Amino acid sequence: MSKRKKPGRQARAGFTSRRTVVVDMLEIGAVHGSLTMRAGRDDGQLVRIVLPAPVLPSFMENLAHARLDAEEEYWRVIHHITTSTPVNGPGGVPQAIEKWLLAQNWGSVLAAADDAPDSLALITHVGHIGLRLAPPYAAGRALAIFDPLQFQRLERNLLHACRTAHEQAVNSTTHPLETAALALRHISSQPWPPRAQPTLPSQEEAAAYMRGRYEAFQRRSPYIRADGNTLDLFSESL
Repeated sequence: MSKRKKPGRQARAGFTSRRTVVVDMLEIGAVHGSLTMRAGRDDGQLVRIVLPAPVLPSFMENLAHARLDAEEEYWRVIHHITTSTPVNGPGGVPQAIEKWLLAQNWGSVLAAADDAPDSLALITHVGHIGLRLAPPYAAGRALAIFDPLQFQRLERNLLHACRTAHEQAVNSTTHPLETAALALRHISSQPWPPRAQPTLPSQEEAAAYMRGRYEAFQRRSPYIRADGNTLDLFSESL
């Protein structure tokens, strides 16, 4: 289902040494001059993410590239999973995607990314986006794996939260490391899953949205990485 064939990476089953979560629920906000994301699943898995205002310009710029890069493989991958895996009921597809993604040797991809394993990094692999995390951006070392369309759907929320974080930071004399700690403490006190759940689209609405995104993908030119760009699209430290 992709427009062009790309050289594939050999995917071998395995896990990283980090806590790894395939994100199915994403809550975005801003507090203490940091963008906050609570990324997880309704079974209680959760990664709490804080990105202080100084890292946001690079993060947002490179997230846009990561979204386009991941989508080059995304539709083929989703088609493969949904047509080759037995699915039981409406919740079967997310579970099948989670199981398949966790078996795709993210550990080797992370190891090949760069020589700073505790920096913040965006990585694309098998049509998805990995956000590599370590303190101060999270409570511990973690990998959050996102569907690129999640960021597309929530782009307005993300941009609004970035603007809010910047406005808060301008009026603060606190060091970004301290603001990150304050933001992490704040979102750690909130219940998960959130008590207020967004209204989910119907199956018909979701199918129409996916058709629209696939048609838009088919119309645009293939995304080509810049020469010399590695799997690690973005790496940042405070």
